[in-house]
Amino acid sequence: MSPDTRLHELCKGFGALMSRSKQPSFPEEAAALNERGNLPLHAACSFQATQEVVDTLLKAYPGGASHPNAVGNLPIHQAAMWQAPAETVELLLRRHTDGASVRNQYGSLPLHMAASNQASPEVVRLLIDAYPDALHLQNDDGMTPLDLALADESASEAVVAMLEGRPPPPELTRRQRAEKLEDRADALERKLASLRDSHGGQNKDLREALSCLRRLADRFPHSLYAAGVDPNELEMTFGEALGNHSLGPGAAERILLEAVKKRSIALVRSNSNSIPALRDRVEDLLHSIVGLDHLKSQVRGLRRTTELCDLRESLLPPSRGHMAPSNALVVHEESIRPEASHMVFVGNPGTGKTAVARLLAKAYHELGLLRKPKFLEVERMDLVARDPKTTSAKTREVLEEAKGGILFIDEAYTLGIASKRSRSDTGLQSILELAKAMEEDDDVPLVILSGFPVEMQQFLTTQPELRKQFPLTFEFPDYTCFELAQIFTDLCDAKGFDLEESLSVAAIGNMLERETTREWRSERNGRVCEMLLAGARTEMRKRMRAAAIEDNEDFDPHLIVLEDVENVVRSDFK
Repeated sequence: MSPDTRLHELCKGFGALMSRSKQPSFPEEAAALNERGNLPLHAACSFQATQEVVDTLLKAYPGGASHPNAVGNLPIHQAAMWQAPAETVELLLRRHTDGASVRNQYGSLPLHMAASNQASPEVVRLLIDAYPDALHLQNDDGMTPLDLALADESASEAVVAMLEGRPPPPELTRRQRAEKLEDRADALERKLASLRDSHGGQNKDLREALSCLRRLADRFPHSLYAAGVDPNELEMTFGEALGNHSLGPGAAERILLEAVKKRSIALVRSNSNSIPALRDRVEDLLHSIVGLDHLKSQVRGLRRTTELCDLRESLLPPSRGHMAPSNALVVHEESIRPEASHMVFVGNPGTGKTAVARLLAKAYHELGLLRKPKFLEVERMDLVARDPKTTSAKTREVLEEAKGGILFIDEAYTLGIASKRSRSDTGLQSILELAKAMEEDDDVPLVILSGFPVEMQQFLTTQPELRKQFPLTFEFPDYTCFELAQIFTDLCDAKGFDLEESLSVAAIGNMLERETTREWRSERNGRVCEMLLAGARTEMRKRMRAAAIEDNEDFDPHLIVLEDVENVVRSDFK
């Protein structure tokens, strides 16, 4: 990838762009990426391109609407963030209908971007109509589109009303708009004054942190290394930060956080042959998950917070019953170690909900968020009995058994479905017992509710007391063909099979895209890979028998060839 091409620059204007579109090289230029992974289409959407400009770029490169940049933003993310016209957003949605449901690496949907960047009500309405579930989904910071709009004091009342699910208010008169702009200007002035006042305390915080660091390094030279930080490097960073007013408030905390992040990245990327790289168990577990970047970001964010709290604890002077010295590093109440939140997993069959929950049990145990890596999977029959009293007892037993680990309730929505043979709805009693335990018992296991998207949404809507115990909802989208291909290659490797060189992830993905329909894959998802491996092994056995008859000594019983996979896809995947 290169810096901005000539076409990237022209996309920030448009007049010359339309003239250039007549040149033979235009399709090739429209598909070029800059160093940030942006297409010219991304650049155009960032500069409020008209529908005509976007249509011209899409005709030159039809795949542009579904192409993410380096941070996972599609052109529609850029359009929503930079207040592109509604006609432009509508065109992007027509060309890539699933664009409204795509998250970037920070877990943000286009609606999140629009809500936090003063998009017009027309654009917000288009995004809601394209993907209604986005109203209730959180980004990696735990914010819904409504939360972001309310945090942005300049969001229009019409946008807030739509995000709240109510009709927009009547249009403001010219005078009312002027008064609203005056209020916004006053709010900005107050914010600027607050920032000016905060600069005075910045250097004091940095000096206190530097003083504490030096005392700690003198008295306990190995303590910072044990926390994963080089004290010499950290001291230099603090020293350089002193007097730099552009860092803003909270500079000391950010420097500590960057030190922890740098340590984590170094451990993951270490490829030294002379010194064996330290195994990062949590990253190994996350790396084994295909896709689901929004969930991985959530776990990594929780890890960073946990490590920062541990680092703060290592910097605290030991308590000996007297006041800490005045130059000790101040640690706020927020430094208490975070706790993992209960979660809801929604997705079609085979999207990996159970497998990911198992991995989370191990990852959270590694991070010290769970006492043990225990994973207990249950369903309605494990929680519900014929009468309410026995149901309560069964539910309490399950909660007791899962303590310290993860309780995974599969097809949780069935708890809200009454039995046709019994008049009493005992599933409701189990729900009440779960909600009560989660609210009152500090030692309750981490609970994950799992199920299909529509059924789970209906179930949680009717159970508000239970719903408020689950602040995080993660969508498990259907796997793409190339994600299925990656899962298949990982599965073959785990089972001890080798793949012929021609069986690359790209080749398998293209084959699945060519030979199967989206609807067929959506009904199976990850099970497609199990079917493909089982079929390939059958084809291998056929070749093994033929090799035995022909006395072929070159036959490799552990090698899957292209012909094996092609035969399975064409005969069984219909």
